[in-house]
Amino acid sequence: MMSKQDNLRRLLSPRSIVMIGGTNLELPIRNTQSIGFDGDIWIVNPKHKQIAGVTCYPSVAALPGVPDAAFISVNAQATVPLVAQLRDRGCGGVVCYAAGFAEVGGSGVQLQDDLVAAAADMALVGPNCYGLLNFTNGVALWPDRLCGVRTQRGVAIISQSGNVALNLTMHERSLPITHVISVGNQAVLGVGDYIEPLLDDERVAAIGFYIEGIKDIESFGRAALKALQKGVPLIVLKAGTSEIGTQLTLSHTSSLAGSDELYQALFDRFGILRVYALSELVETLKIAALCELPAGARVGVLTCSGGDSAMLADSLERTHLQLPALSEAQNRQLDDWLPSFASRSNPLDYNTSIWGNFDACRAVFSIMMKGEYDATLLILDFPKQGIGDDSDWQVAIDAVIAAHADHSKTAAVISNFCELMPEDARVRLAAAGIAPLQGLRDGVSALTQWVRYGERRRQVAAMLAPRDLLLRQVSAVEESQMLDEWASKQLLGVHGLCSPGGEMVMQAEVARAADRVGYPVVIKGVSDRLAHKTEAGAVVLGLKDCPAVVAAARDMAERLASQGLEDIRFLVEPMITDAVGELIIGLKRDKQFGLALIIGSGGILVNLINDSVTLLLPVSREMVHEALCSLKGAALLQGYRGRPEGDMVAVVDAVMAVADFALSRWDSITELDINPLMVRPKGKGAVAADALIRMSG
Repeated sequence: MMSKQDNLRRLLSPRSIVMIGGTNLELPIRNTQSIGFDGDIWIVNPKHKQIAGVTCYPSVAALPGVPDAAFISVNAQATVPLVAQLRDRGCGGVVCYAAGFAEVGGSGVQLQDDLVAAAADMALVGPNCYGLLNFTNGVALWPDRLCGVRTQRGVAIISQSGNVALNLTMHERSLPITHVISVGNQAVLGVGDYIEPLLDDERVAAIGFYIEGIKDIESFGRAALKALQKGVPLIVLKAGTSEIGTQLTLSHTSSLAGSDELYQALFDRFGILRVYALSELVETLKIAALCELPAGARVGVLTCSGGDSAMLADSLERTHLQLPALSEAQNRQLDDWLPSFASRSNPLDYNTSIWGNFDACRAVFSIMMKGEYDATLLILDFPKQGIGDDSDWQVAIDAVIAAHADHSKTAAVISNFCELMPEDARVRLAAAGIAPLQGLRDGVSALTQWVRYGERRRQVAAMLAPRDLLLRQVSAVEESQMLDEWASKQLLGVHGLCSPGGEMVMQAEVARAADRVGYPVVIKGVSDRLAHKTEAGAVVLGLKDCPAVVAAARDMAERLASQGLEDIRFLVEPMITDAVGELIIGLKRDKQFGLALIIGSGGILVNLINDSVTLLLPVSREMVHEALCSLKGAALLQGYRGRPEGDMVAVVDAVMAVADFALSRWDSITELDINPLMVRPKGKGAVAADALIRMSG
């Protein structure tokens, strides 16, 4: 028996197709014929002899062979038994176009469950979807107008929206597309399931996604890792982002990691590029499909306008791309071609004095391309088509193609306005391996993302072994309880987390405990029913002598008793007076992602600047250090304005201790909050001033 993945491969590249429905099949039949499918096309309809000139069979059982792929275009109720019949016939996979399943709730949920049962090991796309296109093999299981041509290399697109999938085939951007898959309800196949079969196809250079959520994070992570290892970039437009402002439950950590932060952590972990608009998605896919990865972030820019130079420089300044100055050798060579009044800089305004001169343009473009740059950009807007001769602009295209043939670095031509790069120019550039990027903002973003992808691949490879990048299986924790601060610190101490040191005593013992700990001291009320000590008045800092300690403990006991907390014990700890900064370290359980590790600026900065980063587990020391350095508050730990430098090694040790604890109790922890982790000067360590754990067992 074939596996679901084997059947999905049959569905994506079928040798025979059956379509089931009525006269609404005319368009998908013509689509399949027009795109050049050279296999068998069969129709099942008991009421017609032919539809769109193709012979109809009365039932699935009457088909002359076993279909690799099926397209069902009947109502939801009728879809389920047909899927079962196709399964029994040995069909590889089916596209279920009908809506009316789980997306409508109520009885639709049960109907979708019945559909899944009927499919068994068959690959099933949908339901409630547009279907799929394969422009490499001429497959169009698609119920709408077809826009696209056969291609031998390009990008695949996976979309949770049928309309978005359709629109991504309709643009005028010359993006070579190999596959379009509208996944619908993902009743059987999730977004991640489509990645591996596409990775097996050498014609797929990159995979783009429009997603609103991922059902199986673990499976998606496995496929994303394979894509990263193979060097096939995944580029995601994630819709439905949520604000971080989750209601505070037991800890500050809960408010720092919303679902979008967890998705971003997933993308960062596997080198997945994230974009925020469909136009940006298309342009980023385009450069990934057409260009080799640049070796670095150094960019040489050519323009024929001071305005273009200024706008491009401004756009690049907001990225991490670099604009190295021209070398002395380049300046000397440019003197042979440019007038004395032309500026010598990067961006280089090559001036209208050589406009329309092929030899001069080619020479100047070559001088830039052979410089110490990893990529070269030419900014060029054509005149509106149909209003005059554009031969001088075509000369610029000829020259950049010729120059690029001699210097095969990453190259792109960017138009300020997306509509001012005509199709013939786009086609010629693409054929030469030069990305025709449309729109300055999207074009610069695409180049930046492409550079970042190369860098991220190298970074991820250096941070963790591939097996350690894989995410752990998510498990639910139904009931949990809070541990008090003392118990939390003792448990974390086993894994290497340092605390200030101190004693847990009853009220009568606080004075003797303070004498043993050494002044100044901090006293805290401790209970497994007390989560927010400051708000409850259960913390007193900087007590310098025995009378102050006794009075503070007495007042605290009375205050907490009035709140129903009579069983309070007291934690006496030495006062940390030399901290150069504070951090928060937390764990949060998510039903999709499992335990996530959150690192943020602590103390009052938690709520003031909302400065945090989320990591999925497991992590390495390198990943933790990178995350720490990305915080806005990191400057306070790095000797800001003459302050002592913080002990970053100890901070990484503390985070790794929490990560180790999380992995050891993966199935029981629901929440952890260390706030603050007090960072002392370099060489003196970092200590958890407060800790809270919620876990089962």
